[in-house]
Amino acid sequence: MPTEGIRSSTTSRTPRPNCQHRIKVQGRTVRIHLGGVLDRPGATRLIRSVNHLLIGGRCLVVLDATELVHLDYRCVGMLVRWQRGLRSFGHRLILENWNDYLRTILAMEDWDGELERRTLGPEPAGARVRAMQVQAP
Repeated sequence: MPTEGIRSSTTSRTPRPNCQHRIKVQGRTVRIHLGGVLDRPGATRLIRSVNHLLIGGRCLVVLDATELVHLDYRCVGMLVRWQRGLRSFGHRLILENWNDYLRTILAMEDWDGELERRTLGPEPAGARVRAMQVQAP
């Protein structure tokens, strides 16, 4: 059967069907829409995908959990280390639309509340992000 008229899905799925994310880049902001269950392999792929987009410093990385159903508690440490690394290059990581259930999982492992701290202001100046939209492998 020919495939010329078939479009690929806008949401890329990882080998585990419940773990999915979409990355959208707009200016110096990288917005990641999380969906399903975020586990360690999914978090590793996510972090690698986003890190390849960041050029220079002072970018804003937004983790939007509107469609995230569950967060594997073992990912929290990875996210904290990622945030520290981003911060060391002048980037900011913020969380948006995380429900109480997901915040409870964060609180159990992120004792200092590093991922919960959120300073919103104007978009960071002086950075570039590769202007493309990336789908997770």
